[in-house]
Amino acid sequence: MTPPASGVAAIDTQANRPQVSGDPASDGTARFPTNKQNEPTVAVNPLDSRRLIAGSNDEQRQPACGPGPVRGDVPQSDCSFFPNVGTSGIYMSSDGGKTWTNRGLLDDQRSWAGLPVGQRLVSDGDPVIVYGPRPDAAGRFAWRNGARAYYATLASFFDNAGQYPPAKAPEFVAVAYSDDDGGTWSAPVLATTKNNPNDFNDKESIWADDLETSPYFGRIYVSYTEFRAGSEPIMVSTSTNGGRGFSAPKQLSPAGNNATGNGRQGSMVRSGPDGTVYVAWEQGSSQVISTSSDGGTKWSRPRAIGPVDDIPDPLPGSNFRTDSFPSIAADPRPGSTTVWAAWVTETPTGSRLVVASSHDRASNWSAAAPVSSAAQGDAFFQGLDVAPNGRVDLAYQAQRAADPSNFGTGNAVIDSWYVTTLGGRPWSSPAKVSTASTDPAATAQNNLERQFMGDYNTLVSSADRAWFIWTDARNGKGCPAVDAYQRYLADNGLAASDDEGDAGKGRSGHHDDPSDPSAKPAPPVECPPQFGNSDVFVATITT
Repeated sequence: MTPPASGVAAIDTQANRPQVSGDPASDGTARFPTNKQNEPTVAVNPLDSRRLIAGSNDEQRQPACGPGPVRGDVPQSDCSFFPNVGTSGIYMSSDGGKTWTNRGLLDDQRSWAGLPVGQRLVSDGDPVIVYGPRPDAAGRFAWRNGARAYYATLASFFDNAGQYPPAKAPEFVAVAYSDDDGGTWSAPVLATTKNNPNDFNDKESIWADDLETSPYFGRIYVSYTEFRAGSEPIMVSTSTNGGRGFSAPKQLSPAGNNATGNGRQGSMVRSGPDGTVYVAWEQGSSQVISTSSDGGTKWSRPRAIGPVDDIPDPLPGSNFRTDSFPSIAADPRPGSTTVWAAWVTETPTGSRLVVASSHDRASNWSAAAPVSSAAQGDAFFQGLDVAPNGRVDLAYQAQRAADPSNFGTGNAVIDSWYVTTLGGRPWSSPAKVSTASTDPAATAQNNLERQFMGDYNTLVSSADRAWFIWTDARNGKGCPAVDAYQRYLADNGLAASDDEGDAGKGRSGHHDDPSDPSAKPAPPVECPPQFGNSDVFVATITT
């Protein structure tokens, strides 16, 4: 029996408040998909832990479903992503996470909106935010210069800028930086190249080497998956000048082929106090890791961390897509060579969160040990970090379902949980850090074909606190018409797990007859006003 998380106290707060920047009433008035946020990220200023920046896939600028001045004369069921409207949100806190302010999108920044034709980008979400040291005028990194925040996001050309065929997805990974804790951001800088219109860059991670003991202090690393025709290698690029430019990407893994079951996704990059860089990802039935000891010039062959059996997609009792991507964190204490890894894996009793550690720079790993149990439910979307004193902070969401063989409004509840360890002690028992539960049926893909909780959550630590951010639908409402539509699609193998577009697969694609289960529902007339309302909540955890 592990001890409880002794002395843990937590408060949780909505970060994207108000839901639409500049509109104080929007938490109650925004309608789907304008009211939709997910895949959140959070970072804390290492020089001042009162200051935090968060971000998410944020649709606050997307028009509501159905006909109107933006969408024009479209069916009431049209909730699709609107062209040239960004989705990478910015939220700021100056009181340690007690309160937050929605600052809109990266696209609202003058540095983004003012770029000339052919260079202007649209943010496409999947955000990751980290802090590092700021360089001085000569390019030297030091904490005395202040802290710089980096925001990595997917991005595409505004109006496609004539760059690629219309049917191709022109996704880049772009990085912007801020020297005032998220108030203003630089113009985007591309961290990827895209010479083939069939390539699709996705699932990025960013890290700043923030330890002065490292010979590569201040260096920026961006890892991502490059989806090619039939293959998907892990790539990484670096910046040595504070995010003003990035190296040509290096390939860390064989490309492989999706048909082999050897796909590679969900990379995460971190560095240790000696400058060793770690990139971990899921590859087939294993979590693997590659390392660099020279600042990202050369990389080791991938080594296994431990086995993974992907959790069900969807989890029993719900209908949102899932994954088993790993989280990693390096012990920042001088001289330490310890790295931690956490992921969710399917077991005979359900989806469980497991943890492994290495004490020799990721060369050898302990057996993965479970830190969640059936009492919390099926675990998913964890966040992991190591505090300056070596305390390991780990949080996750977990779902319990009344009827695992069904899904829909009122069938499942999701809560957020936290565990910790320090100095070789056993992991604490999970402590709940969400003050209200989420019904996943209150969420939806824009095409309405499935529920949607995103692909990840994140956690960041300071000396005496941790902050865990997650997708939360406590303010949302389910819709029986959408439940019935999703059940029809699931029963007939027609649902798409992608949250983009409205690919038909033979369906009508619009609302014809409410009695026809294959017809797409019309949220403005068939669903409650708060249908699809998903926010991002942050738990401030005091240890």
